[in-house]
Amino acid sequence: MHKETRSAKTDINSLDVPVNFNWNSDESPLSTLPTRIPGEPLAAQVARTQIFSECLRDGLQGIPGYPTVDDMMRYLHLLSDFGITYATVGIYPGESNRLSATMKQLLARMRDELPSIVPSVLSMCTEESLRWTVECREIHPRLESVVFMGSAPSRRLVQGWDLGFILNGLETFIKKTVEMGIPVVAGTEHTSQTSPEDLRAITRVQVESGAYIVAMADTIGVIRPLGTYRLVRFVREQLDALGVPEMQVDWHGHRDTGNALGNAMAAVAAGASRIHVVSRGVGERSGNASLEEVVLNFAAIEEEAGLPVSWDMSQLLRLITCYQEMVGVAPPEHGVLGKRYSHTSSGIHTAAILKAHHLADRAREAGNAELEGALREMSRTVYSAVDPAAVGGVPSVAVSPWSGTSSVKLACMLSGRDPGELSPETVEGLLARANELGRELTPEELEEGFADMHAPHGA
Repeated sequence: MHKETRSAKTDINSLDVPVNFNWNSDESPLSTLPTRIPGEPLAAQVARTQIFSECLRDGLQGIPGYPTVDDMMRYLHLLSDFGITYATVGIYPGESNRLSATMKQLLARMRDELPSIVPSVLSMCTEESLRWTVECREIHPRLESVVFMGSAPSRRLVQGWDLGFILNGLETFIKKTVEMGIPVVAGTEHTSQTSPEDLRAITRVQVESGAYIVAMADTIGVIRPLGTYRLVRFVREQLDALGVPEMQVDWHGHRDTGNALGNAMAAVAAGASRIHVVSRGVGERSGNASLEEVVLNFAAIEEEAGLPVSWDMSQLLRLITCYQEMVGVAPPEHGVLGKRYSHTSSGIHTAAILKAHHLADRAREAGNAELEGALREMSRTVYSAVDPAAVGGVPSVAVSPWSGTSSVKLACMLSGRDPGELSPETVEGLLARANELGRELTPEELEEGFADMHAPHGA
């Protein structure tokens, strides 16, 4: 057992405020600052990386209400179809909290309907939390437990803990959980603010107490890719020294400073085995690492290396749309797969897209289906990094003051009509109206203009 203390009340004037360790810049004899890090993980590293959904745990802590079991099951079915098989579904909520019953209903439905998904719950180092975890395991036999404690100096100060108390708590409750037959993911909150010396001691306890995965958390989103790479490499080195080089490592990151995607890439490059994500990046404060951002980049790395993509990317938009509707979070106008991700009204852009379609038409007329397909794809990617067809979406074109004739023709074509039947008057009328209003025409205004394209003029 480790020597532990819980601080008694002290004179506030004698209190020393501790400084958290900064993995981005602080020197340490145990972990030198890297002079360079990989720009991204290797394809082979990505191919063996799992995605861990925090959508029904950490994501739900960033919204005003809590979804129904039916809604969460609908989302989990889509998550399974997409290719994700690990998901947290709750955290010990307290003895009398009504959410406990909801989480247990969800686990029962998952057991019966989605046996392929491995659920996990977060468990604090208390007897009450352990009892609740055991009750959850009795409902779902594949349940795993994320046993964790806060570890940064600032967290220890406000909680009245010292390192011995944390080590003892982790040792006691990881062992007890494992003895109950529940696989343990051993975690620390504020890992990215914990010193190498303390983290070395914590990692040893986590491993020797029986955890099968070690999880690191950038709880407040303070770390950057260099610090992430350094931190994950340090933990991997500790696992090597402990004789468990095959042990998996999880990375859990937040978006507070905009580094969640870069940190996920750096974590995998440094040896992380699993990345925690939430659809639309929903979560407390600025949110969690975004599922769509991570998988879009990981899928691209796999595809470019000629490897099979690990997820059904054609289901991606459907998946994140289901989540945003379930949690009541509106999709962003911009950003990755935001409302306008495949939308344009720029005349320069639409001219290039329309010309690509004309080339595809010529290939079709020549009977070259393969070339036509490649050119249709090019039409969707000549001005977009994300092919909407590849993620289950469609291109979107509008008419605005910065449009030209090509914008009207392309919008007409995408509405299912033949742009060759557009009259010059219809084209000029739509462009003139957009200029007069000083904005993009709404879909209804465009539809009204196209509906009149066959009407006799001057009638």
